[in-house]
Amino acid sequence: MSKSIYIRVLLLMALALSAACEKEVDNPSPSSEVQIVHYKATVQTGIDSKATVEGLKYKFEEGDQVYLESEDGNLYGFLSMSVDDVGKNVAHFEGDLKYKGETPFFIDALPVNLVLVSKEDYLHTIENGKVKAVTTASYLSDKWAPSIEAAVSHMSHFTGSGDFNDVKFTLYQQSGFLKCAVRMRSVNEAPAGSTITARLFNNNILFREASIKVSEAGSVPFVFAYLGGEVSLDNATLVLSWVEGEDTKSTSFDVANCDKLAANNYYTISRSTLSYDGFKIKATENTVVTFNYSFAEKGIEYSLDYGDHWHEYTPKGAEIPLQAEEVLCVRGTGGTELNYKNDSELDSYGTPGQRPIFVATKLCFISGNIMSLLSNAEDHSFRTELSKSAFQGAFSRGKEKNTVTYIDIDSKDPLILPVTTLIEQCYMQMFRNCTSLTTAPKFTVQGTAKRCCYNMFRDCSGLSNVNLIDLPADKLTEDCYRELFRLCTSLTGVRSDLLPASTLAKACYQQMFNGCSALTQFPNLPAATLAVSCYDTMFALCTSITTAPVLSATKLVSGCYVGMFNGCSALTSITCLATEGVNANNTKNWVSGVGSSGKFTKAANVTWPQGVNGIPSGWDVEEYTGN
Repeated sequence: MSKSIYIRVLLLMALALSAACEKEVDNPSPSSEVQIVHYKATVQTGIDSKATVEGLKYKFEEGDQVYLESEDGNLYGFLSMSVDDVGKNVAHFEGDLKYKGETPFFIDALPVNLVLVSKEDYLHTIENGKVKAVTTASYLSDKWAPSIEAAVSHMSHFTGSGDFNDVKFTLYQQSGFLKCAVRMRSVNEAPAGSTITARLFNNNILFREASIKVSEAGSVPFVFAYLGGEVSLDNATLVLSWVEGEDTKSTSFDVANCDKLAANNYYTISRSTLSYDGFKIKATENTVVTFNYSFAEKGIEYSLDYGDHWHEYTPKGAEIPLQAEEVLCVRGTGGTELNYKNDSELDSYGTPGQRPIFVATKLCFISGNIMSLLSNAEDHSFRTELSKSAFQGAFSRGKEKNTVTYIDIDSKDPLILPVTTLIEQCYMQMFRNCTSLTTAPKFTVQGTAKRCCYNMFRDCSGLSNVNLIDLPADKLTEDCYRELFRLCTSLTGVRSDLLPASTLAKACYQQMFNGCSALTQFPNLPAATLAVSCYDTMFALCTSITTAPVLSATKLVSGCYVGMFNGCSALTSITCLATEGVNANNTKNWVSGVGSSGKFTKAANVTWPQGVNGIPSGWDVEEYTGN
C-alpha cells in the first residue's frame, strides 16, 4: 500500500536590530585581514509557535549556537548561548563575528543567512570556522535520531536571509521529520540490546538507512530527517532486519504506520545593541587612557563592552588600561550645557584650560558620533544641536607647543560630527597641534557661525586626508574657516569644489592654507562678491603651488587679497579679473616672494601696479579673453 505524504515546514523569524553592527577597523586594513564585529541576540520560541515536541515547546540545550554568515561570505561566525539559558525557551547568544574585507563600514546593510546549530549536530560540518553548506543541509542516509526531541535539536536545518537595520525576514526550517514508533511482535524476534537495521525504500530506491538498538520493551523508535517541502513516498516500504542466531530475519511495515511528522519550529530573534555608535577610543597597542573631564555633576561614563555595561569615571584622573585593539566607549552624563561659567580655569567643554578631553600613552583611533559626549542626563540620548564653544580645544593643547601625538582617525571608521548648522566657536582649535592626526573627521557644514572652525586643524603636520569634509554652506560668517588648515604641512590637496560659497564674510578664509607647503591641489574660489580680508594670506607660504586659483571677483575690497600668495616661491601663474579696487590697500604684499618669472592674466583696460603689491616684477602680462 502506497501513501503520498505532503510535508511543508515553515519557520518565520523576525530580526529586530536597534543599531548597526559594531565593527572595529584596523588602520589601514588590507582586504585579507580579519576584523571583529561583536554581536548579541536574544532567541525566543514564538508565542504562537508550533515548535512543540510531544506537546512541549522546544527547550535550548547546552552547546546550541546560532551561526551567521553574509551572502558574500565575508562576515561569519558563531553566537554562543549563555550557560544560564540551558533548558529554557528563551536563550541569549553572544559572540565575535569575523569580517574579511576592505571595510565593514556599511556592515549593517549586508544580507545574511542564519543557521541554528546544536552541540551534537548531525547535519552540519564546520570547516575553517564556517558551517559548510549553509543553505543546503547534508541529510546523510545513515543519520537518524532516537526521538523527536533529538531530531529537532540535532537534525533541524534553519536557514534564511535578510539584512540588518530593523528589517524582518522569513526563515525556513528546511528539515522534515518522519517519526517511526515500531514495536517488535515478540521479544524473541529482536531481543533487547540487539541491533536492527532499518531501511526506508521509496519506489524500490533506498531513501534512508540506520542501525538501531532495541529497547528493553522491544520498542524501536527512530526519526529520519530529510529536506523539507513536498515529499512523495509512493510505494514506500520500511524494512527492518536483524540477526537471530546464525540467521538474518526481516520484516516489512506499511509506511502509513510511521507517518507522524514533527511540528514546525518558530522563533523570534531580536538583537541587543552592542554596536555603540557614540564616541569610541580604540587602542592600537597597549596603552593607558586618562580623562581630563571628571566632575560630580557633569562628567562621563565609559564602557568596555560596547555599551552593555557603563561605569562612572571616578576618581578624577583615574587611569583606564586598554589592550591593543580594545575599544573604550564614552558618553557624557551632563545635561544640555557643558559650560562651567564659575570656574575660570575650565574651558567651555569642561576640561582644564589648554588640555584635551583625554590623554593616552600610545596612539589611539577615535571614532563614532561625537555628540554622545553631550548626552542627555536623563536618557543618554545624543544632542542634536551644539552650544557655544561646545568642542573648543577638545583634542588640542591649544596654543601650547607641546603637541598631541596619540590621536588619529581611520577614514573607514571615522569620527562623525553630525551637526550641520554650527554655533559660535563650536569647533574652534578642536585638533590644533594634533601632529599624529592623518585623517580629518567626517562632517558637513550647511550653516556657519563666527569662528566656528577657526584654527580647527592648525599645526596638524601629519594631516593628509580631508576627503570626509564637506563645506557646502553658501553664506559664510566672520572668521568661520580662518586658519582652518594652517601649517598642515602634509596636506597635498583638497577638492576643487570644497569652497562653493557665494556670500563671503570678514576674514572667512584668512590664512586658511597658510604654510601648507605640500599643497598642489586647491579649491576654486567662485565667489563674485568679496568681503574685508576674506582671502588675507590664504595661501601664504604654500611653496608647492604653481598656478593660483582663478580670481573671478571684479571688485576688490579692504584687505581682501593682502598677502594672499606671500612666499609661494613656486607660483608662476595668476589670473585675476578685478576691475575695481586694484590698489595696495587691498593687495599689499600679495605676491611677495613668488617665482621670478611667470604669467599674469588680467582684465582688459585695467592698470595694475608693479611689484609685490600688484603684478610680480619680471612676469609677462596678458589680457583675459575668456578661454
